[in-house]
Amino acid sequence: MLATAERLVPPEHLARKVRTLVKRFDLRRVEAGFSALGQKGYAPRELLALWVYASLIGIHQGTQLAHALQTDMALRLLSAGHAISRSVLNRFRASQGAFLLEALEETVRWAYQAGLIEEQALAVDSVRLRAHASGRQVRVRKHSHKRLEALAQVDVRALSESAQKHHEDQVQRHQQAVILCQQRGAATVVLSNPCAGLMQFPGNGVHPGHRVTVVSSGARQRLVVGVLLSASGNDKGHLAQALQEARRVLHQAGLPASARLQVAGDAGYWGEEDLRFAALNRTWVDVLLKESSPTGPLANEPGMLQREAFVLQPASRTVVCPAGRAMRGPVRDASDACEVYSGVGCADCPQRPRCTRGPYRKLSVRWDYERFRQAMLQRMAQRGAAARYNQRIATVEPVFASLEHDMRFRRLSSRHPPTVRAEVLLKLLAHNLRRLLTCSRLFCVRIVLEAPVPLVAWQPANWPRYSAQTSCPTGFQRPRRAGVAVRRSRDDLSDRSLGPSGSWKPVRLSDRFGGAGRKG
Repeated sequence: MLATAERLVPPEHLARKVRTLVKRFDLRRVEAGFSALGQKGYAPRELLALWVYASLIGIHQGTQLAHALQTDMALRLLSAGHAISRSVLNRFRASQGAFLLEALEETVRWAYQAGLIEEQALAVDSVRLRAHASGRQVRVRKHSHKRLEALAQVDVRALSESAQKHHEDQVQRHQQAVILCQQRGAATVVLSNPCAGLMQFPGNGVHPGHRVTVVSSGARQRLVVGVLLSASGNDKGHLAQALQEARRVLHQAGLPASARLQVAGDAGYWGEEDLRFAALNRTWVDVLLKESSPTGPLANEPGMLQREAFVLQPASRTVVCPAGRAMRGPVRDASDACEVYSGVGCADCPQRPRCTRGPYRKLSVRWDYERFRQAMLQRMAQRGAAARYNQRIATVEPVFASLEHDMRFRRLSSRHPPTVRAEVLLKLLAHNLRRLLTCSRLFCVRIVLEAPVPLVAWQPANWPRYSAQTSCPTGFQRPRRAGVAVRRSRDDLSDRSLGPSGSWKPVRLSDRFGGAGRKG
């Protein structure tokens, strides 16, 4: 079967390119865990190449992959002609989470050595993936608190024996939910999937899911340099851990410790914790964040005075309203960890219709947040910050498009934490390998036409003479432009020269240069 696959699979097939790249990984530690006596007859390198190629073509479950191995010659080529069972495939993927992380870091090292990593063009964002869990297994801490209060008001002695048993089960279930939420520090838990949480999906309701935070490099390369998996319902509070992980990976790849990163994040990271991290770690990272849109009952009403109309004075911890009056306060609000200020003389203020719908205006202030907020606003107002921030979408969003649309990976197939992490790392590893393959197909050709001998006689003396030169970088090196450079793919590259009769004759250069395709 292997000989048949070698004969039928074309030389430029994606499976062959994946197999070539996978050969570069050092799998000695993985191979040491396999028996040399013949009990496990499938090489780890073949299983890794099989899973990477399957991920790129949209196969994510072991059952589907084992079934496709029966008929797909490209898959048979990667498996060395073997029809591997579902259990073997799933067991390998679930047990190699640590190696998949090392392999992902290895691709970053390859890219850094080839000059494809741009530490000044990083972007961070997250994507939500559906979890392998039922909505009936979701517990919400707020809802469980309310249910426990309602159940405490029930007179158990007046209930029948079966009703008492049901009442006791309800109390135990909600108490367990509250304890789990407190232990994990989360607002929701999924009993059947410990690493999942309740999330709002765009246009698809609320479901159990996983949040995958990614740090990507370069608007052209779009290589993943950092990964963080969580069960949070939003992005707030994940910036520090995601950037520290990306910094660790880049330093292992060879980036000097003195290098300063520049990262752009969307409005989802605009919170006190993330702004504090950005302000206190400017020595090694320059964070660009865009302020989120104002919220509240009066935020979007036209003509109403916004928060910027109030003057905050941190030194004296006072607030001056738009009418020039110092507001009364502060009153500490322990529930929201803020200070509340109230308007003075709002009843006869001429600006009251544009300020509040109530008897007086209230304003909540968190002074630490305001200090960090002003620091970020000043950073975004500096020259070049807006232009750099506008590259964020082109840097990180194509990574999610690659996962959800190209690979069709929108839902995980396992609920066990080690397998969940391994599955996510496998898809990001496949994405990085595809980006490396795309960059390796680029080359630069300098095409200069030399006039034929019959035309030299009437060529003016001041005309420059030309000679044809070509260059074709190999591996993952980026093309260097020297003189007049033209980027073309092997399929559409052509030159035009004069034929014997003086007519233009097209000459194909595809046989002269290697590589195929263009940067995607």
